[in-house]
Amino acid sequence: MKQYLDIVDNIMHNGTWTDNRTGTKTLHIPSGAIFQHDMSRGFPLITTKKMGLKNIATELEFFIQGKCHIWDQWSNPEKWQPLYEEKVSAYDDYVIKLSPKEKEDIKNQLMADGRDLGPIYGWQWRHFGGKYKFNEKQIDKNPTDNFVKSKPGIDQLANAIHEIKNNPTNRRIIVNAWNPVDMGKMALPPCHVMHQVLIDGDKLNLIWTQRSCDMFLGIPYNIASYALLLMLYAKEAGLKPGILKGELHDVHIYENHIDQMRNQLYRTPYKLPTVEIPDTNWNGMLKWHAENGFVLKDYICHERIRGNVAR
Repeated sequence: MKQYLDIVDNIMHNGTWTDNRTGTKTLHIPSGAIFQHDMSRGFPLITTKKMGLKNIATELEFFIQGKCHIWDQWSNPEKWQPLYEEKVSAYDDYVIKLSPKEKEDIKNQLMADGRDLGPIYGWQWRHFGGKYKFNEKQIDKNPTDNFVKSKPGIDQLANAIHEIKNNPTNRRIIVNAWNPVDMGKMALPPCHVMHQVLIDGDKLNLIWTQRSCDMFLGIPYNIASYALLLMLYAKEAGLKPGILKGELHDVHIYENHIDQMRNQLYRTPYKLPTVEIPDTNWNGMLKWHAENGFVLKDYICHERIRGNVAR
């Protein structure tokens, strides 16, 4: 997609270097950028590197319904931080102190061992303001059963669907993932903090807002994920997919992704593929599953480009 590459090109030419919490510098433009795509022109899956739409769809299913293992390298800080402090403090009396890398390795291992991600995206979408709980055995049995029944919170997705069907001119069809009250329990604070649905005649448009934009690893996933979410909303409402727009704040490229981004800029994008959501096994958006839940057609792309995540 040329628009995605234009944002990358602008960062490469006009970005400035800055430090951040990960310890890996970024070349960034803090004022951000706008991504906009007309869904009638194809499905916005990046073609300058190979993308796995199945993984993206599975992550979206997690947001809509419950648990998956894509984010297992992070976990609820209320669980791993006390263990981390205990382990690190045990070395305080040693003559040879732990190096920053050794401390980071301990933290990453504790995060990887944890399964509780906390009340992140999917939980906020379906139980905003509710009381979160985690029971590993129950989560395995029923991924959506992670809330206290007497305090379920607000089901923002169900409310959005209701408004789309019954009050399509409403300008308040918003789903919010940013909840300061739960921030300390989240494995990772949300990067894409909210999305809004706006109906224009027989077309459904979606705008998402993202506070922090990793242009190599994150944004290609986010573009495809919100495009798929837009299609699910549209199918649920019997409308046509319209405009997908991303309000991207602090667009950045990590220092260890510069070569990969430069490689993509040298590549010529292919024609966009198409995606269909089949009627087979369709039981509504809230019961949608990634497995057999979409059909990707005519996806031609360049070879995969790998890069390590900064965390």
